[in-house]
Formats: sequence, C-alpha cells, structure tokens
Amino acid sequence: MKFTIFSLISVAAALLSLSAIQVYSLPTDLARPIVAKEAAIRGLNDYNCKLTPAHPRPVILVHGTANTVHLWFKFAPKLIKRGYCVFGLTYGRHKIIPFLGGLAPIEDSAREMGAFANKVMHRMNASQVDIVGYSQGGILTRYWVKYLDGAGKVYRHIGISPIHHGTTQAGAVALVKAAGILHPDISLVPSIPSMIANSTFMQKLNAGGDTTPGVIESNIATRYDKIVVPWQSCFQHGPNVTNAVLQKLCKFSLDDHPTMPFNNIVHQFILNQLDPSTAEPASCRLLF
Repeated sequence: MKFTIFSLISVAAALLSLSAIQVYSLPTDLARPIVAKEAAIRGLNDYNCKLTPAHPRPVILVHGTANTVHLWFKFAPKLIKRGYCVFGLTYGRHKIIPFLGGLAPIEDSAREMGAFANKVMHRMNASQVDIVGYSQGGILTRYWVKYLDGAGKVYRHIGISPIHHGTTQAGAVALVKAAGILHPDISLVPSIPSMIANSTFMQKLNAGGDTTPGVIESNIATRYDKIVVPWQSCFQHGPNVTNAVLQKLCKFSLDDHPTMPFNNIVHQFILNQLDPSTAEPASCRLLF
C-alpha cells in the first residue's frame, strides 16, 4: 500500500482530530507542521541512571496501538522526578503507517518488547523490571512472560485500559479509525484482529488463566471506554491482582480510552502500585 502526500495529510488530519495521543505520536519531522514543538522526554532511556534501594528495578513504559514512545510525555517525567530509572520504546512499526507503532503482529511486538527489556536489564545490571502498559501494551508483557523468554523477569505489571480479554468487532473498528485509517477493514492493521475477544491470539494468551504467576498485577479502566468493549475486559481475575475503576476513584472523570494515559488520577494509581509505601490518595483532587 503506497502513501501519497495527500494520503499522509489525510492520516495526519485524522490523527489531529482524535486526541493529544496521536499528535504526540508523530515523529518530529512529521509533527512539526501540526504542533509547534514536540515534547521531549528528558531523562528517558538514561542508562547512567542509578537504581536505588527505594527504586531497585527499571520501569519500562509500553505504549498502545497507533502510538509511539512519545505517548508518555506527561507521565514519564513524573516517574523520573521521583527517582525511577525509566525506559520506553516504540515497538511494532508496520508499512501501513510506518511512523506509528503497535501495528505489527502482536507476537512480533511482544518479542521486540522483550528484547528491549532484556537490553535494559543487562545494561542496568537488574534481574527484573516493572512494566506499565497501555491498551495493547498491557498484554505484550503477559505474552512475553508466558510464551517467550520473560519468565521471572517481571516483578510488577500495571495496565492502563489493557485489552486482557479482547474487544468486540465494533471496538476493533473504533481502534482502526483511531489509528488514522479511514477504512473500517480491521485486517489492514495486523495487530487488531488478534485483539478481538475469542480470537486465536486471545484464546492462547488466556489459556490456563489470565494472570501471570509470580507477577504482581494491577489494572485501571474507565467505564466510558469505547475501544475496549466491554470495559470489564481490562480486568484480570486471580491472586496478586488489583483492579480499579477510574470512576470509583473520581465519579466526575469522563475519560475515554484515548485520554487515560494523560489522567492525573491514573498516574497516581500507578505511582501507588509501584511503591505502596509512599501511596497518596488517587482522587478527584487531581483532576485539575
């Protein structure tokens, strides 16, 4: 599939109309015509960062479908400021929209993410990592641990609207449109058919249970999710699992799937999960 200048402009326009996620997902050379300045994430992927007794593991941030590492421009600095060693990558690029990630087959993306995590552990002299994953990024870790070489390498896994049990056909079509593809054919994006509930991939991922033995797992979802449908598909069931609903933390929050990574209440929930000893209330006081 070849892209003309017109089609690239159409995609960019579609991305711009969606949310800040897609604007900040564009690489610098393509984003500059749309936004004045792309946010840089200072301190991300700093292999000179020192692990400490308070923060003994690297934290890896894994974006979702049709995003890039720039999805974390708001949250990553909060972690870095608190002394965490924070890392992130753009995984799963595909020729259909080569400047966005999360579009390649999920198995390939899980392998790519796992290779990145292995590199981080090696260079940081760490035996385990903590991983925060958004949407599709919330299931890559599970596949890596269960079917690749990730067993024993993840201490804590936190999902932001993770797609643990898949979504409906309508949710998948919404995800294709959110990727900036104006045709409702979900097969155009290799990763998306795998995220439909009861797909071969989902059956394999959840075979034997939807939790990962030895991993402390947490998830936060929004009742207004129109991409992960039903929104309860974001949750896992088993020991060492914490499931939270954003609207139970703050009934005034109207966040949908695309805005969850930018929500301050979600950020506080994650910080509390990463270090329960320093937990603070994740409540409506953080809305503004």
